[in-house]
Amino acid sequence: MANQKMTGRFTINFIEKQIIGTKASFDKAGTGKGEIYEELAAKIAAHPDFELTVKEQKHRSNKTKQTYDGLNFALMEQFIAIQKDSDCIMKEYDAAKKMAKNIGSSVYPFVKKWFLNKFKSFDVATAKTTISDYNTAQIPKLALVAETEMDKAS
Repeated sequence: MANQKMTGRFTINFIEKQIIGTKASFDKAGTGKGEIYEELAAKIAAHPDFELTVKEQKHRSNKTKQTYDGLNFALMEQFIAIQKDSDCIMKEYDAAKKMAKNIGSSVYPFVKKWFLNKFKSFDVATAKTTISDYNTAQIPKLALVAETEMDKAS
C-alpha cells in the first residue's frame, strides 16, 4: 500500500449512515477490480451497516440561453424602420454605432446589446414575420403611388 493515491470518489455521511458516490463511480466499482473497486470495498468493510447511495447530480436552474441567429445590422434596421417612432430610434441606433467606434469597442456586440435592451421581447423569427407582413401590406400603397405617378406623366 506504499504510495497509493486515494482520490476520494466516495464520501461517508455518518449521520445518515450512507456511503455516497456518483452513478459512474458505482458502475466502475461494479467491475470488481481496479482502484475505484478497492476504495469502495474498503469503505464497505469499514462500515458494513452503511447504505450505498447514489449522489444526485446538480441541475442547472437557469433557462436555456436565447440565441439570436439571423440578427444582423440589416434586420435591426428593417425592424426599426417599421416602428412608430422609427426616426428617433434610428438616430439612437446610429449613435450607438458611433459610440462603439469612439470607445474602441466591437460595433456589432455593442449595438446588439443596445438593440436588445431597446426591444426587450425581441424574437428573430417574429421580427422577420412582422417585417414581411408590413412590407406585404405596403404593396397596395406602392401600386397606388406608381399608378398616380404614371397618370401625372401622361
